[in-house]
Amino acid sequence: METLSPEVSNVRKAPVKSNQALEVLEALVERTPAIMFASLSTVDGRTVAHASGGREIAPQKVAAITTSLLSLSESFAKEVLRGSCLHTTIAIDHGTVVAVRVPSKARKHALSVCADNGDNLAMTLRWTLDAAAALARVLDQAD
Repeated sequence: METLSPEVSNVRKAPVKSNQALEVLEALVERTPAIMFASLSTVDGRTVAHASGGREIAPQKVAAITTSLLSLSESFAKEVLRGSCLHTTIAIDHGTVVAVRVPSKARKHALSVCADNGDNLAMTLRWTLDAAAALARVLDQAD
């Protein structure tokens, strides 16, 4: 039987929080044509909310990869550079991905946003950071 941490259990038991988070992600995808998907997950790799504008994207895979990538980036920053990871980016041949820890009080969520070549990395980063701040407000309000 699966045992969840209290933080993850609270996310799964809070449909209002998940619905509000989904609204933030859907608004981002709808207003920004370059964005292919936006995904909110718990830091242990579980999907909380995912918006992809009708594109076929596997939310659970995105959540698992996002948290692994962010964890590795945070470890690298801490161990090698003796600092904190603010965000991580991937430049791919047809776009960019930005992953960031949501700056909520609990810091138990990660956000990843993928954009095609329709916009540059700086814009994708700005949208991701703004969405992460909005999600933090949603998550903190629900606690």
